[in-house]
Amino acid sequence: MGALSRPAAGRRAAAVRVCSAAAACLLAAVMLLGVPWTQHDAALAASKKPAPSWLVKSNDLRLLRHRAKKDGVKLPAFTWVGCGGKSDPDRCVAGQEPIFTSYGALHAKALSGWRGTAIFDIETWSYTPRPQRKHPDRWICRAAHLTRIDSHLKVIITPYAKPPAKRLIGEDVAAAKCGAYAVDVQTQFINGSPARFGRFIRKAVRAVRAVNHKIIVLAGLATNNPNVQTAAHLAADYRKALAAGVNGFWLNAAKWGHRNQCTAAQGGPGCPQIGVTFLEDIGLTRPLTR
Repeated sequence: MGALSRPAAGRRAAAVRVCSAAAACLLAAVMLLGVPWTQHDAALAASKKPAPSWLVKSNDLRLLRHRAKKDGVKLPAFTWVGCGGKSDPDRCVAGQEPIFTSYGALHAKALSGWRGTAIFDIETWSYTPRPQRKHPDRWICRAAHLTRIDSHLKVIITPYAKPPAKRLIGEDVAAAKCGAYAVDVQTQFINGSPARFGRFIRKAVRAVRAVNHKIIVLAGLATNNPNVQTAAHLAADYRKALAAGVNGFWLNAAKWGHRNQCTAAQGGPGCPQIGVTFLEDIGLTRPLTR
């Protein structure tokens, strides 16, 4: 997650290579080298799976960072930070990934030869033009096929449909079938129900993998949806999603407009305290150094 210094990361990598035969040996080597270690690290090392990728919007990240500083912890280095567009009012800065709610703007980006990662957030809201809302699969495929114009463009497609429990998976499968770089399964609408969450993400991953084994699959985690979650809910959903075979997560701390129900203790609008506590609980934060 980018939280270690290069020398420390090198020592950890060497320990993993030397002791890959046994998790106990790995842990002993790391302790001798003096590298910080967490249960999350141990679980990933034992499973030999790569660490999950993380997507967060820049406005959500600002809330999370402000709260993390109050807690005296440092957040992990998120893989992608989405920015701009209708769904995120923050302007993009270097190193961030632009969010597009309309195919037209994304197409223009591809024509410019941008050669980066972009997010196509096609949803039922008015930010997405009506023809695209009416036939989402068609426009999802067009977005995925933009690599024919810009071979270096990586499109993360994050579709949403209503009612999600019945219709969402079809859009996710369309993204996979048409060769998108990654797809986000917007599971945050059931983050407060781990059993339902588990069933839904397993079903979605099976459907996506049936048509595309290489695509990166993300699962949605939200601090409020707009119902307030607990860090324990998010941690349970995180584990279920990993067990289902996802490659990463979209962590959302949205304010949800007038529907926000977060208290001051939960960080106020967006419940960022819930998100920070969740990241602490799964071992992805580090103490702030002074």
